Amino acid sequence: MAVPAVARPKEWQHCPYCKGLFGDVYDERVLLPDVVASASQCARCWALCEVLSHLTDTNEPNTTLVGSIWHDNTLEIGVIGPEDTFETAVGYKIYLVVDEVKDKRLRSDAMLGIPIAVAHSHEKFRPIKGSPQERFALAKTWLSDCISSHETCNKDKAEYVLPRRLLDISDSESIRLITTEVCRLPQGTPYVALSYCWGKHGGNLCTYSTNLDQHATGIPIASLPQTIKDAIVACRHLGQRYLWVDALCIIQDDADDKNSQIPQMADIYSGAVLALSAAGSSSVLEGCPLGPPEMQPVPPKVFELSYPPGPPSPVGEKPVGKVKVVIDRIEHERCRSLPGHWARETFDQDPKDLLNVIEERGWTFQERFLAKRTLYIGKGELSWTCASEVQCECRENGPQTKTRDGDRVFTRRYSISHLSVNKLFAKASMDKTYSFLWTDIASTYSSRLLTQFGDRLAALQGISVALQRKWPHIYSKEDYAFGCWRPFLADLLVWQVSGEPVSAQVDKELFPSWAWPSCGRPISFTSWVWYGVDPKTWVRVLDLEVIQSEDGGAFGQGKGIITLRAPLIPAKREVIKYDEGVEEVVLTPKDKQLSFMAGAASFDHPGDSPSVAGNEVTHLVLLASYPFQLLKRTRPLSCALLSVAPVPGRDKEFRRVGMVTVPRADRAFLGFHLQRILSPHVTRFKLV
Repeated sequence: MAVPAVARPKEWQHCPYCKGLFGDVYDERVLLPDVVASASQCARCWALCEVLSHLTDTNEPNTTLVGSIWHDNTLEIGVIGPEDTFETAVGYKIYLVVDEVKDKRLRSDAMLGIPIAVAHSHEKFRPIKGSPQERFALAKTWLSDCISSHETCNKDKAEYVLPRRLLDISDSESIRLITTEVCRLPQGTPYVALSYCWGKHGGNLCTYSTNLDQHATGIPIASLPQTIKDAIVACRHLGQRYLWVDALCIIQDDADDKNSQIPQMADIYSGAVLALSAAGSSSVLEGCPLGPPEMQPVPPKVFELSYPPGPPSPVGEKPVGKVKVVIDRIEHERCRSLPGHWARETFDQDPKDLLNVIEERGWTFQERFLAKRTLYIGKGELSWTCASEVQCECRENGPQTKTRDGDRVFTRRYSISHLSVNKLFAKASMDKTYSFLWTDIASTYSSRLLTQFGDRLAALQGISVALQRKWPHIYSKEDYAFGCWRPFLADLLVWQVSGEPVSAQVDKELFPSWAWPSCGRPISFTSWVWYGVDPKTWVRVLDLEVIQSEDGGAFGQGKGIITLRAPLIPAKREVIKYDEGVEEVVLTPKDKQLSFMAGAASFDHPGDSPSVAGNEVTHLVLLASYPFQLLKRTRPLSCALLSVAPVPGRDKEFRRVGMVTVPRADRAFLGFHLQRILSPHVTRFKLV
């Protein structure tokens, strides 16, 4: 490709094509042919073409580029081929390596405009070993180092109750189900807990009342499904004798055994020396083999780019400009929601993991959260998390990304041993901090898929127990009901739905309408913690009555009635039609003084057309608003309201239908004036 005839420093600042790629985050799409055509005039376009020639066919007329300079001073660029979309395109990080930069403020090459990275991620890449023995030997060092030297990981001195049963895997031909009390295993006996997906089509080997004695005698390894076979191999490489697997260690047709052990997940996973995650397996039949080369992370490309530093050199004279270019592929389609190497930011910021499906399943959420340390067997590589380190096979050192307070980036989301609520919000009141912690857990968990919708809360039971133990003065067992905590109910009512159902069959009657598990979809909470501008909670929770279902209310199922005192505002419904046939339901208070609280409705169980949805809604309940100061005039920036429908034949009893979030009002109110116009609507009523 021809080098630009004249290459003056920073002339590329006037080029519309490369300027679009180096601008705001993915703000413009630039055709590759335009960059190629500009290469004869613009030094940066020429350099980009030279780089892209290592990645794609630069003669392809239908390839589009998007890009931006990222926070680590690299060019993050997406190459959208003819068969790709923005979401599926391959992404790359591109940067220059300069041995010595005299001017520390220099952020890009003066001639080419390509960014100069301060941290060089390619230097940490290591080829993945060829044999399982070598690969698991690395994982064994992670485990050994964590147990022997990680102060944070070992500061939890609690004595967790051993699981009722474990698998002894010491024999080479068979494994044996043992009862820990009968065998008198001492407390603290190390064991590994398996986290895996059963799969939709069965095939798992389970322990039942009829084969319990047989499994205690011995289970031939050849009869096990592949994922459990592979887990046994991994445990042996790690030097571990005992393994806990739910299907074999819980009697699956014994309701009493299941109901007694599901709440023990806090002990089972927190007490394990290691959680082993079959991250890449969607079924127990698939196994968890170590990733083949074609699925492993791609090594960075490093090459030298020579170019003229000024006017064209005489014929035959070698160019004197030379830079080292690094192209590091973003694992766009790989393991992005797992910690470790894969937790780096990805091209499209989509949290979905297309290879390691375990992060989509409901039951595995608490298993990762409760574990002290976790080893992931992914389709690409092995990776590791604990409270002290994040590691993976293809990087010599895990990323040490920390917040401004010095906490690791995974503090809240990935392990209870990482939790440090005192640093979550330095200026927030502590009750709001603990409230936010639970809403963060519940909203993250709510998008997980479940085969049985009735397990919506059972699969979260272990985390609720763990929080009760960690902060018993905050999270009391008596206060936990329907996935909510009584002291935080005012905050936990402010949720709305998004996304698709988490189960094939959703039974909204299993839980109260006001409780987030009832909707059967991903949910998000409006957290007033974030605003920091005098939020006002308008609802008081007076009472909560729990009515368990006839079968005992398995793990949160049943009916619950909350008695509230709050503004209960009569409302009217209107269907607004927009261009192209788009419709939405707008709910407006009948009280004209409150007309600014009109807003589009979000329904908990979407599915009906707008002309039908919300027909039964008669009232709005004002939950919270901000800002609010009693003696100061402010414009309400946001109001959160429930839309409710009356329960037939019951006075002042309603069920929740959805949420309305109101945009900023057109007029300002003194705080006490807003209270005065709301006071006629404040009443006592019930939600079921």
